[in-house]
Formats: sequence, C-alpha cells, structure tokens
Amino acid sequence: MADLARLRTTPGGSLDLSVRQSRRAIRVARLHSVFVRYLRHCIIFGSSFAVLALGIVILFDPFKRLPHNLGATDVGLKGSMVTLKSPKTEGMRSDGQPFELTGISGTQNILDPHVINLVGVNAKIGLDDATTAKVTADTGIYDSSADIVWLRTNVRIKNAVSGYDMHLRSATVDLNSSAFVTEDPVFVNMGSGSTISADRMDITDNGHKISFVGQVQSSIVMGDADSEANSAEAAQ
Repeated sequence: MADLARLRTTPGGSLDLSVRQSRRAIRVARLHSVFVRYLRHCIIFGSSFAVLALGIVILFDPFKRLPHNLGATDVGLKGSMVTLKSPKTEGMRSDGQPFELTGISGTQNILDPHVINLVGVNAKIGLDDATTAKVTADTGIYDSSADIVWLRTNVRIKNAVSGYDMHLRSATVDLNSSAFVTEDPVFVNMGSGSTISADRMDITDNGHKISFVGQVQSSIVMGDADSEANSAEAAQ
C-alpha cells in the first residue's frame, strides 16, 4: 500500500509515464509498422515474380524447344538463354553417310530455338569414299533447321586417309551435302611437305572436288607428285 501511494496519477486515474519512455515506445511502434509494411511488400512482389516466371516457362517451354536430335549433359536457363553443356547432335546426310557435331558448351535463345551458338566445335562428317572429315573450330553457329554450321576462328578440316589438313579463318559447312565454302585465305598441307594456299576455297561433290580461287600458290614435293596432280586437276 505504501508503494502504490508513491505512484503519481493523473486526474483521469492513468499512470504518468516519463517522456523518455513514451518516445521510446512510439519509436518501437513505428519501426515495427515499417518492418511489417516492408515484409508485406516483399511477399507480394515475390509471389508476383514467381507466378510471372512460372507463366513464362509454361508459355515458352524453352527446354522442349531444343532440336529433337540435340542432346547435352546439362541444360540450364539464364534469362532468355538456354545454356548447354557438351551439346551434341548427329544425323544422316542425304547420301546416307553419318555426321556428328559436338561442342564444349552452347547457348540457345528461346525466341530462336533452331540456332545454337557453340564454343569448341568438333565435327565428324562421313564421306561416300568411306573416309571421315574431321572439322574443328573455336566457335560456331549451328542452324538445326538446315543442318548448316558457320565456323569462326582457327578452323581446321582434316582427312587422315586422304592426307589433307586445311587451315582456315572461317567456313560455312553444309552437313547434308558436306560442302565447304570459305571467303577467307586458306592453307592446305597435302602431306609429305606439299602445300597449297589460296584466297578462297570451295569443296563440293561430296568432297571430291576442291576449287581454289584467287591467288593460288603451291609447293609440290616430287615424292608427292601423283597425289598433287590429282589435286591440281580439281583446283581452279
């Protein structure tokens, strides 16, 4: 009773809190209100973003838009780009010979699903003489709708059986017909030290015809004369 008597009351009968306690209580209440409002906005925005992302995936379905003959060890989605690890495609050319195209990595825009950007291109193209042309490049663009590959940087075409090893800056390869076209300078090592260089080059007729265009220079080793004579008949 003595302790209660020491407490001062206002005329209305309520306790008289100190000014400091009142300000602290108001500040805590305001911080709590701000936190609740921020949390509510985060929940609303987060839910809206999740619904929007789900709608985009359902609408575009990027993974089903991959070419039917294209596989990869891992597939991911980054924005509008589908990322591919170790992409690989294979098929049959018009003459029944197989081809295989692989890369270290690749990307595909979900708005243009037929075009794959490749890094570390490695291709094998079967020719109708039962040999295989191996094609490598630093980068490439593959159009699955036409089976055409545009190769860029350090392009190399090699046939171990025929003995040629070509070095190019760029090339366009038709996987169906095995046609190669380059508008850049080309250097060809025919084996045994014989070489041919030219401004441009075309390979047609399933690899049987090689046409060198522009300023053509050749260096022929006599021990390789027979094989070089056959190459000279194809050169233009």
